[in-house]
Parts: sequence; C-alpha cells; structure tokens
Amino acid sequence: MTNQLKTEQSEFRWYEGLAICLSMIGVQLCSEVINQWGLYFYSPSGGVGRTVYVSIGLVGYIFIIGTFWDALSSPLVGALSDKTPTRPGRWRIIPIYGRRRPYIFFGALLMIFTMTGFWFPPVGHTSVLNFVYGTILLCAHWTLFSVAVIPLNALGPEIARSESARVALGTWTAIGMIVGLALANALPGVLISELDPARVESHLNVVLNTKQTSNTSHEEVKEWLQSWEIKDIPMEEMTYGNQISTFYIQGPLFEELQTKSITQTIDTIFRRLNISEYQKLPRKAFLALQVSTPWNTQDLSDKLRSEVYEYLKSSTSKFIDIQNEGNKIYVHSRLLEGIEDKDLIEKVFKNKELSLQGETLTIISATPFSDDEITKLRESILLSTLKKNLIVSTSFDSQNTVVIFSKSLSSVLALAGIQNSLSKSNIANVEWVGESFSPTGYRRVATVFAIISFILFLLPVLFIRERYDSEAIQSEPLPWGQGLKDALRNKPFMIYAWSFFLFTIGFLAVQRVLPYWAELGLDGDESTITFLLIPFIIVAILSYALIPIVAKYLHMKWLMFIALGIIASGMPFLYVIGKLNVDFTLRTLMGMALFGYCGIGQAIIYVMMIPMLGDIIDYDEKFSGERREAVYNGLSAFIWKASMAGSIWLASQSMSWWGNSIEQYTGVLLVGPFAGIFGLLGMILISFYPSHWREE
Repeated sequence: MTNQLKTEQSEFRWYEGLAICLSMIGVQLCSEVINQWGLYFYSPSGGVGRTVYVSIGLVGYIFIIGTFWDALSSPLVGALSDKTPTRPGRWRIIPIYGRRRPYIFFGALLMIFTMTGFWFPPVGHTSVLNFVYGTILLCAHWTLFSVAVIPLNALGPEIARSESARVALGTWTAIGMIVGLALANALPGVLISELDPARVESHLNVVLNTKQTSNTSHEEVKEWLQSWEIKDIPMEEMTYGNQISTFYIQGPLFEELQTKSITQTIDTIFRRLNISEYQKLPRKAFLALQVSTPWNTQDLSDKLRSEVYEYLKSSTSKFIDIQNEGNKIYVHSRLLEGIEDKDLIEKVFKNKELSLQGETLTIISATPFSDDEITKLRESILLSTLKKNLIVSTSFDSQNTVVIFSKSLSSVLALAGIQNSLSKSNIANVEWVGESFSPTGYRRVATVFAIISFILFLLPVLFIRERYDSEAIQSEPLPWGQGLKDALRNKPFMIYAWSFFLFTIGFLAVQRVLPYWAELGLDGDESTITFLLIPFIIVAILSYALIPIVAKYLHMKWLMFIALGIIASGMPFLYVIGKLNVDFTLRTLMGMALFGYCGIGQAIIYVMMIPMLGDIIDYDEKFSGERREAVYNGLSAFIWKASMAGSIWLASQSMSWWGNSIEQYTGVLLVGPFAGIFGLLGMILISFYPSHWREE
C-alpha cells in the first residue's frame, strides 16, 4: 500500500475498540461452552441419570477430528478473506462492504444453528449414529467459527496501524477475552442446572412406619436426626403419601448427616481392627486418615478391605443396583467409577461379555441369570471395587500410614451407617436418591449463548469501517497460496509462531490437568477451580491499566519476553504446592496467589498479540505490497490448534507415566515444571525477534 493511502487512514475510534471488545466475549461464549461441556454431554458418567449418547472409548475422537479440521480450515479461511474484493458484487446476497465484515456476519449467523444443533443428537441412547452426527456438527461449527473469527481478528491490525494504537486495541481485545472467558467458565455450570426442568438434586428419602399421616411424623424424623447429634434441623421439603409419611432431606442437612454417618461408621470399623489412634487429614476431594498401627501397609490394606467388605456385604442391594433382563443385566453403582474391566474378579465373570461405561456395567451371559448368581455378582463387585476405592498409602508423609477412602466409597459407607441406625427409630427405610438430569439445560444454555454471540458479532459489522480498499491498490494480485509460502519465510512471524507454539503447549497442558490438580494437589473439588480463576481474572483486568503505559517505554518483544518469563517461573509451583503437607485452605490460598501472578503474564500476552501480529503483517507488506491480515491470523489459529493437540499429549503422557490417582499423582504435578520448560524455550526464541526491522 502506498504512503499516501497510509496517511489517509485514521486510527480506530473508541466505539470500534468497544465493538472489538464485546465481540471477543462472543468468541469465548460460542467456543468455550462446547470445549468445556461437549465431551461430558455426549459421554457423561454412568449411573447418575444422564443419557450416554456416545461410548467413552469413542467420544474423544469427535473432538480430535473437530480440532484437526479447524486447524486445517483456519489458514484457508484467512487466505480466502484476504483475496475477497472489498466492494459488494452481484453474488453478495447482503451488500456488506469489506473483505472481513461479510464473513463475520454470515459465519456468526450460521453458527447459531451449529452451536444449537450440536446438543440434539438424533438417537436417545448410545449409538454410532450420534458419533457421526456430533463429528459432522462439530466440524461444521468450527468451520463457521473460523469464517467469523479469523476475519474478526484480522480487523485489529488493519484499523490500528501505529504501535501505540495497536497496544490500545490489544487492551480492548484482552479485556473482552478475559471477561468472556470468565463468563463462559462461570455461567454454564449454574445455568445448565437452573434451566433444566427435570433436574433433581441428591437427597435422602426417609420413609416412616406411620400408617397414617399425623403431626407427630415431623417430630419423629427430628428425633432420629437428633440422635446423630444434629441440632439445627431445617426440613427443606416434606410430603405425605396416602399410607406412609415421606420426608426429603437435602442441602446442608443432607451433607451434615453424611459426615456424621461416615465418621461413626469408620469408628466402628476401626474398633473391630483395634485401631484407636487415627487423625483426619485436611483432604476435601476424598477422605484421608492418618493411622497409627503396627501392621505394614499390605497387611493393613488386606485387613481393612476385608472388614469393610463384611460391613457392607449384607446391604449391597442398597448401593449396587442390578436390572435383570434375562441373560443381560445392568449394574449401577458409585463404586464402579474409575474401575476397569480388568479390575473385576475373573472367576465370577468368566465366559461373560462385559461392557463398563462410567458407573454402569453391562453383563451378557449365554444363559439367564439366577437370583443366586446375582447375589454373588453383587458381592464380587463389592470385593473387586474395594481395591480401587480403599487405599493404604504413605504418599503424603513417609513417616506415617494413610488410609484413603474414595468419595464413592465414603458415600456408600455413609448410607450403610444410616441404614444401621434405623432399628432404633420409627423409620422404615431410607433411600439415597442421586441427581437426575435432562439435556434441556444444555440445549437452552447453548441457544442463549448462540444468540448472544451473534448479537455481539454484529457490533463490528455495524460499527467498524474497514480501511482497506482492494480496488484502490494499483498492483498485480499475488497468486493463490503465495501468502502461506511468504508467511513461512517471514522471519519475525516464524519466531513468534514457534515461541507461541511452545508456550501454549505448556500453558494449555496445565489447563488440561487443572481439575486433577484441584482435586489431588489442592485436595479440593470442581468448585476450587472457580476460586483459582477469580484472582487470575482480577489481576489480569487490573494489569490492563498499566500495560499500555509500560508499552510506551518497552518494545513489544521485551513485554512478551517478560510475560513468558512470568508464566514459565510460575508454572513449576504447581508441583511445589501439590507436595506441601498443609491444609486445604492454605493450599487453595497459595494456588490463588499463583494464578494471580500468572494472570499478569497472560494479560500481557493477550494485549501484545495484536501489536505483534500487526508488526509482522507490516513486515510482510514491505515485501509483498499486500495487506494479508487474515492469512496470518489463520496461521495463528492453526498454531493454537496444533498446540492444543500437543498439550493433550503432554498432559496425558505425564499422567500415564507418573500417575494421576489418589495414591500416586506425581504425573499431575509434573505438568507444571514441564510447562515451565516449554515457557522458557518460548522466552529464548522470542528474544531473537527483530526490534528494529523498520530501520533496515
């Protein structure tokens, strides 16, 4: 482009920056819902009332295929956008001016249908047809995502031509990305529950022996709860049947009753083993007890599993539900979570076909199952699953023995303890009712987010004026594919690309293991991740006030160097914090401080992406004479997708080699140092980025 044309182009206006900012929220909303919840929707945990649309062994390929498809389509969309005439022709159905805005409009419009349709698999049970449908819809969605987002990202370097303007626009972009990320991660979990009309929370059904409803029924349940030393008893729901009284215990009262029961049950089991000295460790994701015993680890493990087995054997029908259909039975139990076929006792299941998905085990036999066989199966499943759900370890402190009860086993023991208390009360039975769900919540959230995303994508279409006019350029157009070839020979871009690729592999690998780290490293649960993200988001947003000021005195290359340094130095502390033997609260606070620190680095990276890509595109224009923003943004998207695949490999291999289980989770913790190494390599590469090419 000539100097005269450059002079005529004005910098972006504030409302254009705001339009970019809000559209970035739309980008996060239309991508993160599928990224975060799509896998679980198609193949949820078994036995919790959800429909399994695709088997757990197959579902991952939907997203792997979708990721590779998106990686390949992004550069092609970029090249197509760069070659599109800016002035509407007869084939442009809606005469939108520009080579970016038409793509943004139509891509966002059609994404409404793919983003919503993804949550409507055609078959209401496990089927290969659902796999094919999900794969096609996801590939279509990511294609349209590229059609809308690659040109949208290309607008930034085009409307902001000076470094200071690009830093300012990068700040607008970064704010939108952080806010969108926060909304996309925080809202769906709550909204899916609230918008699901069929959702039922976990609760306890308490059935009294009373033949007729009476005013004393309520008092009888209160008296039973008080026997557990529960003083504040707010009955949240109470309904009466025709012949018996039924009470629903849920919420905090339900949780307190579980805690009381598991404590009492473990006391009983330990007394039978003459274990009198034990201390509860500050673990939240599972129950961990530090015990004092003369037995070695293996002997204690055998004795404890045997005692728990005897304690639970008489009531297996309460927590191992079996549906008999002749020569096929379906077994549902919390204890099956995390169990594999090979963990089940071979003698009992010999000559039978097994299929285990989540908490549901399907068993097919050549002949119908007898009642005696089903009883033996229940006892065998209990005995088999105890090997995974009850662990004796020294992993926390080599000086002491630790007994670990999984969350599933803890809930089963709590139910058994409650059952054993009924003989001293007027209660006939209690039934532990797990959560039940329908797909409606997901579909409503996806629909709402799709419509909001489309509205936010419309803002750049309506309020941003494209500066580039293809018909004003008096130069011979370059052949198709030349932009991709030139990009691979563009030294600043290749340095940026490899640096970003290496850093992103490590950073995304940390995101992959974050649920594992929250559970095993911090001893928390899913809600812990929210606490970690709060300081990350707050610090990132506060940093945006300072980054433009610092950018006036420090070249973007060194700002990116500092950002990578912050991330690289922070990530190894995932290992350090995970190894500290301190309580849950202190671990969480340290984790929050770590993520707050890393938020500074992430904020700088988000802000600097537009200025650095703009600088690279200017360098390309110096030799080609064309503005090819979309090609470089498309290639950047390809790098992002490739690094996603690398992050999956890094996280899975680390956990496979060094463990991701309760007794051995070093593989989870090591992802932090690995991420630090990748970040360090990115730092070294970015230091070679040319600072003064304009003076060449």
